[in-house]
Amino acid sequence: MAVNRFEYRQTAGAARQPVRVLLDSTTADLEVGTAVTTSGATAGYYKEVDASGEPVAGITMERVASPSADGGASVLIDVSDQSVYEVPPDAGSVTEAIRGKTCDVGADGQSIDIDASADDSIYITDVDTVTNTARVQIRTLAAASGVA
Repeated sequence: MAVNRFEYRQTAGAARQPVRVLLDSTTADLEVGTAVTTSGATAGYYKEVDASGEPVAGITMERVASPSADGGASVLIDVSDQSVYEVPPDAGSVTEAIRGKTCDVGADGQSIDIDASADDSIYITDVDTVTNTARVQIRTLAAASGVA
Protein backbone atom coordinates (compact mmCIF):
# COMPACT_ATOMS: atom_id res chain seq x y z
CA MET A 1 0.00 0.00 0.00
CA ALA A 2 1.43 3.35 -1.02
CA VAL A 3 1.83 6.06 1.58
CA ASN A 4 0.21 9.26 0.30
CA ARG A 5 -0.07 11.44 3.42
CA PHE A 6 1.17 11.60 7.01
CA GLU A 7 0.50 8.06 8.28
CA TYR A 8 0.94 7.49 12.01
CA ARG A 9 3.47 4.77 12.81
CA GLN A 10 4.44 4.98 16.50
CA THR A 11 5.18 7.22 19.42
CA ALA A 12 8.79 7.66 20.46
CA GLY A 13 8.08 8.23 24.13
CA ALA A 14 4.92 9.78 25.53
CA ALA A 15 1.51 9.01 24.04
CA ARG A 16 -0.03 10.97 21.18
CA GLN A 17 -1.52 14.30 22.25
CA PRO A 18 -4.94 14.72 20.62
CA VAL A 19 -6.43 18.21 20.75
CA ARG A 20 -9.72 19.33 19.21
CA VAL A 21 -9.35 22.61 17.30
CA LEU A 22 -11.78 24.89 15.49
CA LEU A 23 -11.37 25.35 11.75
CA ASP A 24 -11.11 28.51 9.69
CA SER A 25 -13.83 29.05 7.08
CA THR A 26 -11.26 28.75 4.26
CA THR A 27 -10.33 25.18 5.23
CA ALA A 28 -10.84 22.53 2.56
CA ASP A 29 -12.20 19.06 3.36
CA LEU A 30 -9.59 17.35 5.53
CA GLU A 31 -8.40 13.75 5.37
CA VAL A 32 -6.68 11.83 8.17
CA GLY A 33 -2.96 12.61 7.99
CA THR A 34 -3.14 16.22 6.81
CA ALA A 35 -0.88 18.86 8.35
CA VAL A 36 -2.71 21.87 9.78
CA THR A 37 -1.48 25.33 10.67
CA THR A 38 -2.62 28.61 12.20
CA SER A 39 -0.67 30.53 9.56
CA GLY A 40 -3.05 32.44 7.29
CA ALA A 41 -6.09 31.45 9.35
CA THR A 42 -8.32 33.77 11.37
CA ALA A 43 -6.77 34.22 14.84
CA GLY A 44 -7.65 31.25 17.05
CA TYR A 45 -8.56 28.94 14.15
CA TYR A 46 -6.73 26.31 12.12
CA LYS A 47 -6.62 25.36 8.43
CA GLU A 48 -4.80 22.86 6.24
CA VAL A 49 -1.25 23.62 5.20
CA ASP A 50 -1.65 24.80 1.61
CA ALA A 51 1.78 26.29 0.92
CA SER A 52 5.26 24.98 1.53
CA GLY A 53 6.89 26.80 4.43
CA GLU A 54 3.75 27.14 6.55
CA PRO A 55 4.53 25.96 10.09
CA VAL A 56 2.81 22.78 11.27
CA ALA A 57 0.57 22.94 14.35
CA GLY A 58 -0.48 19.27 14.19
CA ILE A 59 -1.60 16.32 12.06
CA THR A 60 -5.29 15.50 11.62
CA MET A 61 -6.58 12.33 13.27
CA GLU A 62 -10.01 12.31 11.60
CA ARG A 63 -11.80 13.37 8.41
CA VAL A 64 -13.92 16.50 8.41
CA ALA A 65 -15.81 18.51 5.81
CA SER A 66 -15.00 22.14 5.10
CA PRO A 67 -16.81 24.52 7.48
CA SER A 68 -19.09 27.24 6.11
CA ALA A 69 -17.94 29.74 8.77
CA ASP A 70 -15.05 30.18 11.19
CA GLY A 71 -15.55 27.60 13.96
CA GLY A 72 -18.29 25.83 11.98
CA ALA A 73 -16.35 22.56 12.25
CA SER A 74 -13.62 21.13 14.42
CA VAL A 75 -11.01 18.43 13.95
CA LEU A 76 -8.93 16.28 16.27
CA ILE A 77 -5.20 16.83 15.69
CA ASP A 78 -2.09 15.21 17.15
CA VAL A 79 0.22 17.91 18.51
CA SER A 80 2.86 15.59 19.99
CA ASP A 81 6.42 16.08 18.81
CA GLN A 82 7.04 12.45 19.85
CA SER A 83 4.67 10.91 17.26
CA VAL A 84 6.36 9.34 14.25
CA TYR A 85 4.73 9.51 10.83
CA GLU A 86 5.65 7.96 7.51
CA VAL A 87 5.22 10.40 4.63
CA PRO A 88 6.27 10.77 0.99
CA PRO A 89 8.20 13.71 -0.47
CA ASP A 90 6.23 16.22 -2.55
CA ALA A 91 8.71 15.71 -5.41
CA GLY A 92 11.88 13.80 -6.04
CA SER A 93 13.30 10.92 -4.06
CA VAL A 94 14.42 10.60 -0.46
CA THR A 95 18.09 9.81 0.14
CA GLU A 96 20.13 8.67 3.11
CA ALA A 97 21.63 12.17 3.23
CA ILE A 98 18.41 13.75 4.59
CA ARG A 99 18.24 11.51 7.68
CA GLY A 100 18.62 13.68 10.79
CA LYS A 101 17.78 16.89 8.89
CA THR A 102 14.79 19.21 9.01
CA CYS A 103 12.51 20.37 6.23
CA ASP A 104 9.13 21.95 5.50
CA VAL A 105 5.75 20.38 4.85
CA GLY A 106 4.79 20.10 1.18
CA ALA A 107 2.30 22.57 -0.27
CA ASP A 108 -0.41 19.87 -0.26
CA GLY A 109 -0.18 19.38 3.53
CA GLN A 110 0.23 15.63 2.98
CA SER A 111 3.91 15.38 2.03
CA ILE A 112 7.29 16.84 2.95
CA ASP A 113 9.29 19.31 0.91
CA ILE A 114 12.74 17.74 0.97
CA ASP A 115 14.15 20.72 -0.93
CA ALA A 116 13.05 23.46 1.49
CA SER A 117 13.68 24.50 5.06
CA ALA A 118 12.00 27.86 5.57
CA ASP A 119 10.42 26.92 8.90
CA ASP A 120 11.92 23.46 9.53
CA SER A 121 8.72 22.14 11.12
CA ILE A 122 9.59 18.54 10.15
CA TYR A 123 12.44 16.46 11.61
CA ILE A 124 13.43 13.46 9.46
CA THR A 125 14.28 10.48 11.68
CA ASP A 126 14.67 7.81 9.00
CA VAL A 127 14.23 7.19 5.27
CA ASP A 128 13.13 4.25 3.14
CA THR A 129 14.59 4.65 -0.34
CA VAL A 130 12.66 1.60 -1.62
CA THR A 131 9.20 3.03 -0.79
CA ASN A 132 10.41 6.65 -1.23
CA THR A 133 9.13 7.71 2.19
CA ALA A 134 10.56 9.25 5.32
CA ARG A 135 9.77 8.70 8.99
CA VAL A 136 9.29 12.12 10.54
CA GLN A 137 8.31 13.98 13.68
CA ILE A 138 6.64 17.38 13.72
CA ARG A 139 8.30 20.34 15.40
CA THR A 140 5.20 22.24 16.56
CA LEU A 141 7.13 25.04 18.23
CA ALA A 142 7.73 26.36 14.72
CA ALA A 143 3.96 27.05 14.53
CA ALA A 144 3.79 28.99 17.79
CA SER A 145 3.77 32.75 18.05
CA GLY A 146 3.77 35.11 20.99
CA VAL A 147 0.53 36.39 22.54
CA ALA A 148 1.73 39.98 22.51
